[in-house]
Amino acid sequence: MIVAKVNDYEIKFQEYQAELKEVLKNMHLGEPNNEAKKRAVEQLIDGYLLLNSAKKTNIEISDDEIEHEMVDLKLKFKSEEDFNNMLTENKIKIETIKERIKNRLILTKYVNLNFANGADIPIEKLREMYKENLNSFKTQEMVKASHILIKGTDEESLLKAKKLYKKIKTKDDFNKIAAECSDCPSNCQCGDLGYFPKGKMVRDFEDVAFNLELNEISKPVKTKFGYHIIMNTGKKESVFADFNEVKDALKDRLKRIDSELKLIKHLKGLRSKANIVINHEEL
Repeated sequence: MIVAKVNDYEIKFQEYQAELKEVLKNMHLGEPNNEAKKRAVEQLIDGYLLLNSAKKTNIEISDDEIEHEMVDLKLKFKSEEDFNNMLTENKIKIETIKERIKNRLILTKYVNLNFANGADIPIEKLREMYKENLNSFKTQEMVKASHILIKGTDEESLLKAKKLYKKIKTKDDFNKIAAECSDCPSNCQCGDLGYFPKGKMVRDFEDVAFNLELNEISKPVKTKFGYHIIMNTGKKESVFADFNEVKDALKDRLKRIDSELKLIKHLKGLRSKANIVINHEEL
């Protein structure tokens, strides 16, 4: 069954199914929709055109490179027997696997050689991008907290939490009780949960944690996990990241965008010269 034809190359249904499986995984879909089906066949077409273009260059792949990839592939299986069973079940020859690896390596080298990150970007351009997208570089307000967790949401759990709360007079008291009595694995760090932004913890917990003053300790707070006694141990206000802190990341991002645009332009050129037929009824 032929899904598409690119010049003289036929994309078989089995190849399309394998690509669609990867697309569904990347799109976090359980069942294929029209967009996923279209993406799968378009990626196969682009892949063939790029590979065909790459094979016209002088890129060489050594036997050692292929064997290295073969070893990595086999390591994904529990044993050599499992790997061989996979080949048998899918009716795939070892030569076919090696040919696929070789093609992938050719394609990777071709893209890296021709569409790798381009020339360095002037600092003035980076500053301009930084100013235009300043809100993207704003950090989130964060709080650092420790807690004592008593599992359970019944009356007995609440009474236990209240008794422990009454024993806490100082930060040292809190740390001691957290280490000895908390039902959370964080008891190994005296209940320390580190810094976290809003939306990271359950709502009832974070509402209290963000409203506590530094080193203030809350009364028992009920969540679905049980009762928490919370201590605020630090705060980080929302601020704009300094240009010098983000310029390298911004430079890398712009270079990636530039590379992707060059690759897209190249693919458009290859497509314009190719004879492409898609059997939509087979998708």
